[in-house]
Amino acid sequence: MIKILIAEDEAKSREAMASRLRGLLGDGALIETASDGNEAILKSERMQPQLIFMDIEMPVKNGLEAADVIKRRQPETHVVFLTAYDRFDYAVGALRSGAEEYLLKPVTETGLRETLQKFFAVLPEPDQKESPFQTALNVWIRQHYTEDVSLEDAAEGMGMSPFYFSRQVKAATGKTFLDYFTAYRIERAKRRLQSTEMAVSEVGRSVGYSDPNYFAKVFKRTTGCTPSVYRSTAGREK
Repeated sequence: MIKILIAEDEAKSREAMASRLRGLLGDGALIETASDGNEAILKSERMQPQLIFMDIEMPVKNGLEAADVIKRRQPETHVVFLTAYDRFDYAVGALRSGAEEYLLKPVTETGLRETLQKFFAVLPEPDQKESPFQTALNVWIRQHYTEDVSLEDAAEGMGMSPFYFSRQVKAATGKTFLDYFTAYRIERAKRRLQSTEMAVSEVGRSVGYSDPNYFAKVFKRTTGCTPSVYRSTAGREK
């Protein structure tokens, strides 16, 4: 089993990296996370990961210090440092701590795949119907579609700049992020209108629309009819 630990103090970046890795490696991989250097040391002792993605700037114990401890105890574990700062002293410190790679954030899809291919002999191919990016994007949307999120929020959650993220979404889906995000919300709403007795306003709230009138407007713009008409004509799932 492939076992990977992600040590990153920023929750959104940590979650995004985990989602991207699960999208690339599938359910057969064990992906765990840590929010600081001490937690990374404890988790690495327990799970014995083959690879650790380690952020350098972390509280309690930074990534360089944590990696030094881990490599002394588990010399077979590979460490890849992540940092938003392209600094020579960081690169030197990373190498001295036993790191094999030093990646700048945001990590590109190509960079992530190349890193995995370097350390694992077999890298499962992603679903040919979806790019690895789209798989990770869909995971992120499933986790956040009920929230009031912006393009910037999504980009940060995926560990990318807004500009790069926008281009990736368009290339992978043929839609803007807002259109793709909205389409997912409306599909969830359609299922609930068909399969539950929830009031239309409750359905709207359950997919992230606190204003019933705005939900009805978006629903009609997307499907061509209001939520009530859709419910009455589409029938209920048995």
